[in-house]
Amino acid sequence: MKQVSKVITVLGLTTLLAACTMDKAGCDPKAMRDAGLLTKMNCDFSGSYDARAQDKEAQLAAERQNNVLLRQAVADMEKKNSLVAADVVKRRADVTNITRSVGAYLRSVQASNPSNQALTEQIKVARARLDALQKTPVTSGTTNAQELQTRIQAVEVEVEKLRKQSAILE
Repeated sequence: MKQVSKVITVLGLTTLLAACTMDKAGCDPKAMRDAGLLTKMNCDFSGSYDARAQDKEAQLAAERQNNVLLRQAVADMEKKNSLVAADVVKRRADVTNITRSVGAYLRSVQASNPSNQALTEQIKVARARLDALQKTPVTSGTTNAQELQTRIQAVEVEVEKLRKQSAILE
């Protein structure tokens, strides 16, 4: 009987010592479903459960911070996209307005001097420049803005030439 009690005592101490070696990684509640009472108590008394909870809270706080930063980045990108879209809309409106006003001017000059061959040739050149401006795709790139500006300036030069010729004829 004494030997049986000694064996039980040794087994009990061994079990307690084994339970004391639990760390927070070994105290994962998902993995501990089938663990014994002593193991669960050891995880509780050693503070491993609390340490895991604190680690998870720190991880959650870091993820929340990342989420805030991500939302800010998305908001900034949406704002930039809306600015780019507004810029494209403005460019399209500018091209449309220029096309209308220059087209109306060309028609009035043509109507005022229909028999002047030099003026008619100058109007054809101006209309060709205006058509090139209309056919230019309007996108959000800076090279597109520069190309549009160059074509607008070419139309303006032709219109100015027409104004000078028209003023001479009147």
